[in-house]
Amino acid sequence: MVAKKEHKNLSGCPVACGLDIVGDHWTLLIIRDLMFKDIHEYKDMLAAREQISSNILTLRLKKLEQEGLVSSIPHPESKRRKLYYLTPRGKDLIYVLVSLMRWSNTHLNDLLFIPKKKQKILENNSDQFIKKTLQRLEEWEKKHL
Repeated sequence: MVAKKEHKNLSGCPVACGLDIVGDHWTLLIIRDLMFKDIHEYKDMLAAREQISSNILTLRLKKLEQEGLVSSIPHPESKRRKLYYLTPRGKDLIYVLVSLMRWSNTHLNDLLFIPKKKQKILENNSDQFIKKTLQRLEEWEKKHL
């Protein structure tokens, strides 16, 4: 297997450097689950419709923690389990994800499933959608951290 060269060591391009962290097939889906779907446990991430494999999920979560986008705490019910959550750096990706969602909604609409209520907010006022999402994440943190 050929080792992946990271762009930060090659070009310094902001898009390329950002893709070093979030540009693989699974990372933004993990962030999506944490951000929008209130999924905070490994087993629930494995159960997502996209069917990530356990070894890939483990690797991505470790990388996200190393990069400071995700953190974890011991699960209150079992020390063998963890609850994952987004750090402030990870939460800042909300603007990337919402932009990608809006682009997909415009150009790939026939393939998408977005609940009607969320779709209206996203189409009409993405700032409100972002604000509500960040408030919900803050409420989760107050309850669990």
